[in-house]
Amino acid sequence: MFTYPAGHFLRFILPPIATGIVYYLAAAITFGLVGGSDGVAILWPASGILLAILLSSGWGRAYRHVIAAAAASLFANLLAGNSLGISFGFTIANISESFAAAWFLSRQLTRRLSFSEPSDLVWFCSAAAMGSALSATIALVGAPVSSIDFWLSWFSTDLLGILIVTPLAMIGANAVRTGAAIGRAPAVFEAIVIFALVAIVSWLVFSRSGAPILFLPMLAVLVSASRLGPTGAAGGVLIVAGVSTFTFNVWSPAQNLFGIGPLAKSIYLQFYLLTLFTAALPIAALLSSRNKVVNQLAEEKRLLELAEEAANLGHWRLDVRTSKIVWSREVFSIFGLENSVPPPLEGAINAYHPDDRQIVTNHIDRAIEHRCDFDFTARIVRPNGEIRHVRSRGEIDHIESDGSFGLFGIVQDITIQVSHAAAIEKARNRAEEAARQAQAIAETDQMTGIANRRRTTSEIVRAVLAARRDDRSLAVAVFDVDHFKRVNDTYGHHAGDEVLKRVANVAAKALRAGDMVGRFGGEEFVIILPDTTTQTAMLIAERVRSSIAKSGSTPRVTVSIGIAELAEGETGESLLRRADEALYVAKRAGRNTLRSAG
Repeated sequence: MFTYPAGHFLRFILPPIATGIVYYLAAAITFGLVGGSDGVAILWPASGILLAILLSSGWGRAYRHVIAAAAASLFANLLAGNSLGISFGFTIANISESFAAAWFLSRQLTRRLSFSEPSDLVWFCSAAAMGSALSATIALVGAPVSSIDFWLSWFSTDLLGILIVTPLAMIGANAVRTGAAIGRAPAVFEAIVIFALVAIVSWLVFSRSGAPILFLPMLAVLVSASRLGPTGAAGGVLIVAGVSTFTFNVWSPAQNLFGIGPLAKSIYLQFYLLTLFTAALPIAALLSSRNKVVNQLAEEKRLLELAEEAANLGHWRLDVRTSKIVWSREVFSIFGLENSVPPPLEGAINAYHPDDRQIVTNHIDRAIEHRCDFDFTARIVRPNGEIRHVRSRGEIDHIESDGSFGLFGIVQDITIQVSHAAAIEKARNRAEEAARQAQAIAETDQMTGIANRRRTTSEIVRAVLAARRDDRSLAVAVFDVDHFKRVNDTYGHHAGDEVLKRVANVAAKALRAGDMVGRFGGEEFVIILPDTTTQTAMLIAERVRSSIAKSGSTPRVTVSIGIAELAEGETGESLLRRADEALYVAKRAGRNTLRSAG
């Protein structure tokens, strides 16, 4: 068996019951104030209450509130003395206006109605007028006596009820729902004082006999609207309506405009209240919209200042015509100045390091002359002597019709970034130097200080590739020390090491600038001769041989040299092998000589 959850049922039924009770109380009190169904009401608050409920609840639950309000309206009309038929017609009229206004607003607005938005206010007043006109027309059909006065009175009564009560109900309900009214005792106290002032002024004005000073309540309502916004406008007019209903003694002006009788008197008062509301609510909406913009700008300014402080960045503006400068708070902090009045343009430039002032001046002059952006880094000197690095970027800000314009820009303290960049650059240089040293150690023969076998081999490969690419000649010479074992055996290994150092040094000095000599192992050396033919290589090799033979003291040594020129399609390995073979030919020829590969 299906069971309906009790909690869900209560949430389903209680809100419309509350709507029916509130609607009935508003209608019954209105009937009681005007003396039943034969009286003439100044405003009909029940319709404003129902419209506020429909706009707040949404269309998914609207039908429940409409049914509850219809039942309450029918019951209130019957108790007021209307017949069943008239009560039914008036109920349809009363419900239709709130429903039609809510439907119209739902089609025109894609968001929640806001009484602080002027555009929303226009749509709200249009919806209220449309709904009231529809209601007055339906009521006119079911009324026992139809007249234009009846239609006009019904229309103005319902229109006032919607215009005054709906904003109050929605704003009040929203304040209670969001808790905005809690913790705002000063604002609540101010509202009480202002509304009391409106009530007192209204009582003093409308309790007078004859023609009261009707502009005084309007001044009071305008004060209420300017201080409290739409709530103040609607609440103030509602207070004026309530006080004037009890104490209304203006008869001569009403008689002159609308004729004699209670209906004419009520129409006059309604015309006055509508005029009062029409003057107050737009002003309240505009002031509320302005306050919202001011508060939003203040919040954005606060967030901007927080962001600038976190980023060590400030903004500034220069009026080119007057040379007046405007600084944000963070610019003062960057320059180490008190947050007061920015210095003149010359003083701001003088805050930069003397060596950087010309940079600043050149960029600003160029931006002004060519109407272009600028971006520079420079140093500033704070009053305490501290030097800071800053980056300044800017652009042309709004050229006026008379040709005047300004410069808008930002300045950022980049001292930390500059310090980090310098540290990184220093570390990079140290790393590169360490890498170069490591590479030199890895590619240098530790005894002789010239290239080792590893580097010599890679240089031969590189030289072969370059010779092929540029279609140039390349020669390689291989030499070793004659009878080196005899030197070691006779003079010792230390003397042998000194001989190798001397041979390497002499050979390196005998070469051309682009040539290279490397130790290939033991007493064997290799010379790489770029862009060199066999004939030239023979001459260079002879100079090396002769220089070594003449160098040093005991023990004197000689060298044998084998030379090979790169052949077409040959590799570095085969080139080196042919030069080595030529070396052995030189040795067999008696040593201390040189030979070239065939």
